[in-house]
Amino acid sequence: MFYGYIGDTRSLNDVITGLLQGRSGTLELFVNRYFLSMKIKEGSVTEFRSDVELLNREKVNSYNLLVYCLAQMLSNPEGFFAFYEEEKVKGMILENPVSADELMIQATIVRRELDDVLDRVISPYAIFKASDRFASFFEGKSLVEAISLSAESVVSVVRKIKDLLTEGKLDIYEFREEKSSGDLEIDYLMEGVPLRRVNIVAILESLKNNKFSGIAKISAPTYTINLFYENGDIFAVFPVDYDIFEFLLSPDKNAELTLISLDKSIVRFIAIRYLSQPDINSVSSNFMEISKLFLGLSKYKKDALLLISQRRGDIFVVFKEGHLVMSLMESEGIFKPSHTLKFEEPYFLSLFFYKKVDNMPSIVYIFMINEVLSIFMKHAPTKINTVILQEVVKYPFLSFWEGKVRLVKNPGEEEEHKLMNLLGFILDLGAQEIGEQKHQEELEFHLRPLKDIFNLLEVDRYLKIKS
Repeated sequence: MFYGYIGDTRSLNDVITGLLQGRSGTLELFVNRYFLSMKIKEGSVTEFRSDVELLNREKVNSYNLLVYCLAQMLSNPEGFFAFYEEEKVKGMILENPVSADELMIQATIVRRELDDVLDRVISPYAIFKASDRFASFFEGKSLVEAISLSAESVVSVVRKIKDLLTEGKLDIYEFREEKSSGDLEIDYLMEGVPLRRVNIVAILESLKNNKFSGIAKISAPTYTINLFYENGDIFAVFPVDYDIFEFLLSPDKNAELTLISLDKSIVRFIAIRYLSQPDINSVSSNFMEISKLFLGLSKYKKDALLLISQRRGDIFVVFKEGHLVMSLMESEGIFKPSHTLKFEEPYFLSLFFYKKVDNMPSIVYIFMINEVLSIFMKHAPTKINTVILQEVVKYPFLSFWEGKVRLVKNPGEEEEHKLMNLLGFILDLGAQEIGEQKHQEELEFHLRPLKDIFNLLEVDRYLKIKS
């Protein structure tokens, strides 16, 4: 088995024309965010599988599609490869096997032709509209579909499209983007703004109304709170044991606020790094080959976060359905796009497969449990302490410290359900100990100052609280 990093056109050419010379087996490539797997027999490609998506898969010209895939890789030839002596590919069969040398030559020619056309059509997935019968074949097709469904060579198809666009016989009427565009933006709306200068509740209300997606980070010398947003809703808080209600009621004026706007499709993946245990945890690059991870995630179409920790910062690489959708570097608490897959040795690898990390319902339940407990403490502190402690020890994800119930790990769906049951138990206990009406009146009095914060955090989605 051979594997490694591809950093430029020359190294991609060396892998395809040099490594494959006379060999048989399987070559897998993850280059320019595309995945391509080719079956090789004595230096020629006989079968392949790619992640290029076609709406119409009937009568696909497999040779054209293969050349197109490789030509796309040549536009940004950085990534990874692996060569296996076993024949693992099950995909599109080439009627006439193509040698590695011929394939590379054709792809290089096509790359030059594609550059001219893509300047005009913006995206290879933009849909054509024909205004002349000579252009009728292209009606309703994208560039990649036209290439893949044509019996003509790739070069002929691309040149014909260029000529028809120039003559005004072909136009674009709908733009579509491929999943792995890699152009998702990151924007700092605020950075290190002291809370004494702003009204944090008003700002968070604005984030809600404007459907903000990203991270609201509240920082002080001794702590940092991260609020994770999707479409204006807070879906998670980190650390999980921080009382966000108490903070918003009495904000720390010495803290600072940073607002990081992220595409809603990736913000949950960033949250996973803080709120979930990794499936692979901090393995040194000396013991694990990173190319295998990139190729595996792409090949098996996984949703995952790959975290690369190196001396100058952490790299967050987000995969959705096997597509690399964004790569970010976090250095000294600041995120910025990362445009390379070349990592500084030595580094450590952590892998998080996607999972739900929402914890707002649990945060609400914990808050309510502690509010009810604070009322109990006025009436029967010794008895309540004993009863609650006996109940909390049944839940290994909780601790009871300084009269408060606290989370010791991010709760999953099972823990969320148990917290809801625990809240019900404590409410029933309160009604028994001090009377249902008195208990309700005291609870409402306790919660009255939090009315605006309850509205901000939409607590009524989880509880029905009288105000």
